[in-house]
Amino acid sequence: MEQFEKDEETKKTSKLQWFLFVVFIPLLFTISVALLILTFSGINVFEQGKKYAGQLPFISQWVEGTEANEKKKLQEQLVELKATIVEKEKQLKKANDVLKEKEAEIDALQQEIARLQAEKEQVQEPTTTPPAEQTNTPRVDVVKMYETMSPRKAAEIIPQMSDQEAVNLLSKLKTDKVAAILEKMDAQNAAKYTSLLAKKADN
Repeated sequence: MEQFEKDEETKKTSKLQWFLFVVFIPLLFTISVALLILTFSGINVFEQGKKYAGQLPFISQWVEGTEANEKKKLQEQLVELKATIVEKEKQLKKANDVLKEKEAEIDALQQEIARLQAEKEQVQEPTTTPPAEQTNTPRVDVVKMYETMSPRKAAEIIPQMSDQEAVNLLSKLKTDKVAAILEKMDAQNAAKYTSLLAKKADN
C-alpha cells in the first residue's frame, strides 16, 4: 500500500515536471521573445492589448470603469489643487497688505525722526545776536546828533527825557555844548541838570 502511494506521488511529480519543462517554460519564453520583437518593431503591446481587451464585453466594462475611476480621482485632485492655490493666493495677499502697512509705519517713523532731528539742531544753534558792528543796520550816534543840534532845540527835548537819560547824554557832550543848552533852559531845569551832572562827576 505504501509502495502504491509512493508510486502515485512519483507519477504526479513527473507530470508536473513534464508540464513545467515541456509546456509552461517554453510558452513563457516564446511570449517574452514575442514581446521583445514587437517592442523593437515599434508596436506598443500594452496599448494594443488594452484596445483589443476593450472590445470584449466584460473586460471592456472593467477597463471603462477603471478609466472612469481614475478620471474622477484626477478631477478631485485637480479641485483640491485649485482650492489650495486659492488659499495660498489669499495668504499671499494678506501678507502683502501687512507688508504695506509696515512700510507705511516705517515711513512715518522716519519722517518723525527727521522732524525731531531738525528741532534738535535748531535748539542747539546759538541764540546770541551778532554785535552791532557786524549787522547791516546802521547805528545811530545820539551824541553826535545832539552835538550838531541847535542848543535851543536840545533844551526843549532833553527835559522830556528821564533824569538818568538826560544826565547820561549831557555827560557825553562837549562842555561848551552843555553850557549852551543849559543857557536855553529855564532856571529850574538848568539848576536840576547842573546838580545831577555834578553828582555824576563826583561818583
